[in-house]
Amino acid sequence: MEIIDYYDEKNSEKLGSADRKYVHDNDLWHREIAVWVMNKNKEILLQRRSHKKKNGANKLSIVAGHVEKDEKEIIAALRELSEEVGLNYEENQLIFLGVYKLEQDKNKCFSYTYLAITDKSIAEMIMQEDEVSELKYITIKELEKKIEIQDEELPLVKRSYIKELVEKIKEEANKI
Repeated sequence: MEIIDYYDEKNSEKLGSADRKYVHDNDLWHREIAVWVMNKNKEILLQRRSHKKKNGANKLSIVAGHVEKDEKEIIAALRELSEEVGLNYEENQLIFLGVYKLEQDKNKCFSYTYLAITDKSIAEMIMQEDEVSELKYITIKELEKKIEIQDEELPLVKRSYIKELVEKIKEEANKI
């Protein structure tokens, strides 16, 4: 059972903690993390979600997950990176991109979003098999094309803030 904290709609006050299913079933605001991984070639890591996943099965995504009860967001990001793709970082190695308010069917969350720069190839990563079935890198231009065509295979391209977020990622890519 995964226990997560839930908050007011301004993300300023913790209102309580409950089982993840209860939080989703009752449309309670909670915190999630999203980590974009970019390699030294300025390519973005995408993962195909396992066919076993309840939401987004077989769809492309990024490293993401819930912030657990009393967990710091950056710690959740580090945990998910390690669990899902076997990448280990220190807190100061992640680049904070912002907090985005996301309201979807049965999911009202504040997405704490980070960027991780890696020199690892896909062969060096370790997929969490019950979460991830495939890893691949795509160029930023390919990502922008997926946004433009609203690619159904990558549902996050429909998020209202995606273009702003990609611009921030491009700014960071220019620093490499």
